[in-house]
Amino acid sequence: MMILLQQSEPESAVPSVASGAASPSPTEAGTQVDSQSFQTTELDLPESTAGILLLFFGLISLLALTVRTSLRDSRFLSRQARIVLLVPRLVVLALVLFIVLNPQRRTQLSRVEKSRVGILLDTSLSMAFPAVDASSTPEKTDSKAEPASTTPIPEVSSRANAALQSLVTSGVLKELSRTHAVAIYTFDSQLAGPLAVASDETVRFVDSKVKDPESGNSSSLATVSLDEPTSDAANAIEAPASLSRWNAILQPRGAETRLGESLYQMIGQLSGRTLSGVVVVSDGRTNAGLDTEPARVRAERSGTRLITVGLGSQKPQMNLWIAGMQSPTDVHQGDPFDINVMVQGTGSVGQKGTVRLFQQSADSDGKDRRQVSEQSIDFVDDTLPIALRFNQQLTVPGKYEFVVQIESPTGITEMTTDDNERRRTIEVTDRRMKVLLISSGPMRDYQFVRNALFRHSGIESDVWLQSVTDENVGFVSQEAKTLLTKFPTTEAELFAYDVIVAFDPDWSRLSAEQQTFLNRWVSEHSGGLVVIAGEIFTPKLAQEPDSFRDVNVLYPVLLNRMLPDMQLSQRADEPWPVTLTPEGRTSEFLKIADATGNASVDLWSTFKGIYRSYPVRGIRDGAVVLIEYGNPRARTELGQPPFLASQFYGTGRTVFVGSAETWRLREISPEGHQRFWTSLIREVGQGRRSRGTARGLLLLDRTEVAPGQPVSIRAQLYDARLQPLATDSVPMSIVDAEGRTINIPDRLNADGRGAGQYVNSFRPPRSGAYRITVPVPESSDVLQTTIDVVVPNLEAQNPTQNVELLSNLTRDTQGRYLSLSEISTLPSLLPDQSQPIIVDEQLRTLWDRGWLMFLLVMMLAFEWIMRRVWRLS
Repeated sequence: MMILLQQSEPESAVPSVASGAASPSPTEAGTQVDSQSFQTTELDLPESTAGILLLFFGLISLLALTVRTSLRDSRFLSRQARIVLLVPRLVVLALVLFIVLNPQRRTQLSRVEKSRVGILLDTSLSMAFPAVDASSTPEKTDSKAEPASTTPIPEVSSRANAALQSLVTSGVLKELSRTHAVAIYTFDSQLAGPLAVASDETVRFVDSKVKDPESGNSSSLATVSLDEPTSDAANAIEAPASLSRWNAILQPRGAETRLGESLYQMIGQLSGRTLSGVVVVSDGRTNAGLDTEPARVRAERSGTRLITVGLGSQKPQMNLWIAGMQSPTDVHQGDPFDINVMVQGTGSVGQKGTVRLFQQSADSDGKDRRQVSEQSIDFVDDTLPIALRFNQQLTVPGKYEFVVQIESPTGITEMTTDDNERRRTIEVTDRRMKVLLISSGPMRDYQFVRNALFRHSGIESDVWLQSVTDENVGFVSQEAKTLLTKFPTTEAELFAYDVIVAFDPDWSRLSAEQQTFLNRWVSEHSGGLVVIAGEIFTPKLAQEPDSFRDVNVLYPVLLNRMLPDMQLSQRADEPWPVTLTPEGRTSEFLKIADATGNASVDLWSTFKGIYRSYPVRGIRDGAVVLIEYGNPRARTELGQPPFLASQFYGTGRTVFVGSAETWRLREISPEGHQRFWTSLIREVGQGRRSRGTARGLLLLDRTEVAPGQPVSIRAQLYDARLQPLATDSVPMSIVDAEGRTINIPDRLNADGRGAGQYVNSFRPPRSGAYRITVPVPESSDVLQTTIDVVVPNLEAQNPTQNVELLSNLTRDTQGRYLSLSEISTLPSLLPDQSQPIIVDEQLRTLWDRGWLMFLLVMMLAFEWIMRRVWRLS
């Protein structure tokens, strides 16, 4: 293809980031410096020299043949006539040649796209740690990693603030924006961005979640200047509104650091001819996701320059934290209970620590705080937590807050003390839990449980012994407050009970309406149900599932039919031990006690076992097996059968026990058997006790989260008639550990998926205990619960800057590692990669014209007419 004519027309520059709320794509982060329009005329000529020569000689031969043929045909005519006949033929030949060469006019609009730079900022929770040593006397540990520099490191309180001051306030971002279009990304558990684009000494916030804290409007002050404040101080980077936007972008929030996969994804989005490089600002402590090597290889293959900027101290930092705290949410007055604490540290091997337990009134300012216990610990292994147990007993009803704190040895400064404290609120109540005990007959386990509950000061029990009828009830005596002869006939009567314990019950004694009441009592009113399987009536329940549909679904297991041959296969000639599953070992209520009062799940290993457990054919979805029956002859394709399984059904909880042989725990100690049953009853009745009112229930999707993680709040509310509440929303308040109110959200909104259900969510900004309160409309009742916000161990386990990883990440990418003090050299490491690109192109064919075809036909017609006039063939 040969260019015959070229001309250009300059046009004005066009900005690449248009106004509006839409975020630019990663490839649109640059700006158009200028644009030009080029016009070229092209012919379809052979590309090789031989082809051009062949075409040239072909045209000469064709021209010679045309002239010779025309002159030969008109040799008897006059000279003037011969010329008249030759000219049209030559014109036709020229027009055909013009068409064959296919002349085209190409119009191109090109512009110079500005060089691009991507900055990837770490926003994991480790960015809240100090940017320098905890001792505030930084020491250089690696001469290669910390070269001398004339740029001082700004004094900052956290690594996130160090990134903000070193990049933005120091003017590095401003200098980069003069040459490059800088796209700001963040990462923690995932990549986010671009959240801002800086170019020509201005920055545009393009993410809708970065809002003006005063107005809440994402479009207000969307573009600010990177210049020093002059006449327009409101648009300067130092202005409070502008700084708040940067703080919102850089706020540490992620529970994980997925540097490898975030960088891999970002390189895929940004790579191109105009990309000058990617700058990673992090402490390099990746703890989840892909390794960083695939990202480095992708950068090397795509020609992407990687520059890393390290944050945080390079010296090993000591940090102690409370890794976990477990306690019951409510206890009966006078009952002993345990508070279990898990303590862990990093850089603490060989050090000592002191753990103190404090008690204070709930919802107080801590003025009545007093220390109730203290334990000293020695750290011998950073990788394993240390378990501590504090036994407590409270005799005065009320709400108490227990605060556990860990202190480092005198003279040693920790990296952070934000994770040195945990809180738990425990309600001590004098309200006796009301239990309905049902049994098909006076079996031994039933008798022991009946007597234990009757003697317990915190439990009030009624008994329905199904072998007792109205005719003989006067001759029967049972250790219970009330001896029933039938199941409660109304929902109000049933609602009076917190827990139902049923030993091989005959459910056919319940009408269909009573079975529905029982199902609703569990699912909607947080009732707790414990069912103990037997060999008389449990098989009937398994054989007739349709007749007991509302009851069957309350069992966390799928019952099997107890056929005679199956009874023979499970010979009851010796006891078989039971085994706690991992879920069972972590369940506090399964801690049984020996004769000395020592409570532990390990005592189950000394239990001789049981003789039989009712066979099941499966576990319901969501159910959890806590104890397994160890008889190898009872094993199925699903494994060992469950002896104790649990499930949440609606807002309530149900537990299945495989046989009425728990009385054998008395071999360990009578206290062990009694503790097992009282703890089990309190566990299944916890939802009922925590609701505190018949008018509602307040639920959270979790009881412990990390800062910034979403918390779902759900309430089930009823009106005065105990019917689902019908209103659009209900008020709610959230108060943090310092007594500050979280203003958003302040209401729960109706959930269309269920009547009387209200939902909302919030993200706790910092660690501590948050109290959530929902007043029940048209009632004096108040629903209240708490959630603990803690810093995850992942980010605290190794907070030292990983210089080796950050340095290796830049290998073979033409980049390098920079310490925080070297960040002023960053602009010189990123060359200008501005490139001209074609943004529009149009191609117009020149020979495809009507006048040209008309001229061609006219020439042929003229020659034909003249040949007829002069009588030529």
